Amino acid sequence: MPQLDSVDSARVALRALVDEYALASDTADLERFGSLFTLDAEFVLSTPGTAETVTLRGRDQVKYGPSGNQMFERTFHAVHNHVIAVDGDHATGLTYCTARHLLRKADDSLEVILAPIQYHDDYRLTDEGWKFSRRELEWTWIERRPAEPPAPWW
Repeated sequence: MPQLDSVDSARVALRALVDEYALASDTADLERFGSLFTLDAEFVLSTPGTAETVTLRGRDQVKYGPSGNQMFERTFHAVHNHVIAVDGDHATGLTYCTARHLLRKADDSLEVILAPIQYHDDYRLTDEGWKFSRRELEWTWIERRPAEPPAPWW
């Protein structure tokens, strides 16, 4: 069986990292979420439709990045394209994600907010494996649609 070289191994590990990020965000597991970042990481966030950003610094702050998702009944982050460049124990990448946020409105109806996102990533190989050293979230657009609770469709 052929051996993976270090770049291929990094690609596999980094893809697992971005998938783990989506899962930790959707399950609101803040400790798990924080563990995906280096101790001195930066996580740059913005509110959709604004140019203002907030930078969370260090794992103790970064772990609260998904706390804004608490306003939703559920979230569902699906990771798509993941393009990286590896240079030794550092890497950069662009990650595409489609995030769905299920919102219960004041009239008790449900709305899904769909947001295609691009993440601009810097990674570092640590003693714990590959981690995000910097992640910047870029909203591309927002779609809003009525949603229904799960029910038989037949």
